[in-house]
Amino acid sequence: MGSHEKSGRWYVKKDDKVQGPFPNQLIASYLILGRMTLDTEVSQDQEHWVAVKEYRALVPEVVLNAHTKNGAKALKLARIREDERISLAANPDESATERRIDEDQVIKLHRQLRDDILNRYKTQPELNTQKIAIGMVIIVVVVIAYVFIRPASELPGADCSALPAAGVNWSSCNKQGQNLAGQDLTGAIFKAAHLNGVDFTRSQLSGADFSYANLFQAELAQSKLTNALFTGANLRKANLQGADLRGADLSYSELEGARLDGALLAGARFDNAIWLNGEQCLPESIGACLLPK
Repeated sequence: MGSHEKSGRWYVKKDDKVQGPFPNQLIASYLILGRMTLDTEVSQDQEHWVAVKEYRALVPEVVLNAHTKNGAKALKLARIREDERISLAANPDESATERRIDEDQVIKLHRQLRDDILNRYKTQPELNTQKIAIGMVIIVVVVIAYVFIRPASELPGADCSALPAAGVNWSSCNKQGQNLAGQDLTGAIFKAAHLNGVDFTRSQLSGADFSYANLFQAELAQSKLTNALFTGANLRKANLQGADLRGADLSYSELEGARLDGALLAGARFDNAIWLNGEQCLPESIGACLLPK
């Protein structure tokens, strides 16, 4: 990003009318909400006008990818999130709970994207398991990148600098490769967090929320994960040997290549999860993955 882009004071020209100056964040917000297009002209000196698309640092990825089928869906959700953020800023007394997008919408998007790939496989059986698995990983990346588009600092209660403790909120935080073995993280929130390679061995994680988190190759052996949420999480090649997953929700999670030897699975949900062998679990898979015959 150039030095003039960092200053974040932009004038916008629409229908020969000049407005501004606006900060970088507001330009990005207007692009997401459709109040500006990629061809809208911007300037910092009101003399040299250039289409905003020429300043790639100002344009959110979700806008750049809106021309694709999945990108259009992601942009729709991003607009809902941005509208929610602006409304809360304008009405600080309004309950965040009332304004929060229903989590079911996230699951529906995940299901819709996954079904697109699986339906394609049914009509084009030459697609192999590896290609399907890659597609599923892309789905998780899309959901994490766009549904949780706001940085962690803007997520209510998220604090990436907080020390590990029960109830800590590390939503969207990057904790890759950290050693958290033996920690008490009961009820912690890790929504869409980057946790690949993290060592959670023998940690207390009951009721923790790992929705859409990246736990690729994470160490969770002998950890207590009762009633934890793993909706849409990436658990590929994760070590869950001896873990207590009773009552956990692993719906739509990715488990290909994971190790579950000796894990306690009573009451655990695996609806539509991708199982250890790359196959999709049937709905109502509780306590075990029910595979198509």
